[in-house]
Amino acid sequence: MTNNLTNTNKNQLTIEQWFTNKNQGSIINEKEIQRFKSNVLAIKNQLGLINANLVTILEACYQATLLQLPLEKNFGYCWVVPFKGKAQFQMGYKGYIQLAQRSQQYKRINAIEIKENELKKIDYLKDEIKFKFIENPLERLKAKTIGYCAYFKLQNGYEKYLYMSKEEIENHFNTYSETYKKNKRFIVSDFDSMAKKTVLTQLLRKWGIMSVELQTAYENYQAVITETEKIYIDNPNTNTNYEEVLNKLNEEEQLIENFEI
Repeated sequence: MTNNLTNTNKNQLTIEQWFTNKNQGSIINEKEIQRFKSNVLAIKNQLGLINANLVTILEACYQATLLQLPLEKNFGYCWVVPFKGKAQFQMGYKGYIQLAQRSQQYKRINAIEIKENELKKIDYLKDEIKFKFIENPLERLKAKTIGYCAYFKLQNGYEKYLYMSKEEIENHFNTYSETYKKNKRFIVSDFDSMAKKTVLTQLLRKWGIMSVELQTAYENYQAVITETEKIYIDNPNTNTNYEEVLNKLNEEEQLIENFEI
C-alpha cells in the first residue's frame, strides 16, 4: 500500500490533523507541528518504510517530536527502522547524550571504543578501570577494537564507568535483536555506534539519573508504538502476544491509507 500524507479529499486526514488529534487537550504551537512534519519528511524515502504500516511510522515520528530530536539520519540521534512491515523507533547514543545533557545533571558524559592494549586494569568490585590511550589519532583509528566504555560524571561529583568487551556486545545484540542475529548488521547504523549506544544505555539505566525524557527514550527504544501499547517485535525475549495488536494496527491504517510519505 502506498502511504499518502497528501490531503486529496476534505474527509481525509492531513499531517496537522493527525498531530492535533494525537495531542487532544494539549496546547499545540506551530513549531511543534513543523518539527513533526520535518521528522515525517526526513524518512520519506527511507528504504523499507515505503510499504510499512503507516500508523507505526507516524507514532515513531511523534516520539521523536516529543523528545525534540530530529530524525535526520546524518545527525544520528534517532531513527525509524522497518521490521516485518512495521516501523520501530530507535535511539542512537548521540540522542541519549543529548537528552542527558538537557537534564543539567551531567557534567561529563561519553562513550568510546577501546583499542587493543589500551585497557590496563579493571576491578569490577571497586569500580576501578584504568586505560592508557593511544595518543596518535591516526594510529588509534587503525588499531583493533576490543571493547567499548561509557562514562559519566554528575554535577555533584559522582562518576561511573562501564566497560563491555566486543564479545559481550556481540552476545547482547544476538540476544536482543532478531535483525542482527539473522543479518549480522543493522539497517540504519554501524556496529560501533550501536555498541556505544548499548554500553551507554546500560550505564545510565543502572547508575545514572534518568530524567523523564531519558526514561521515555529508553522505554520506546526498539518499540513498535501504537495508540495504547508498545510491542517489541525485534526482541525475541519479550513474551507479548502482539498478533491482536498488529491486526488492530492494520484496521487503523485503513482509516488513513490515503496519506503518502
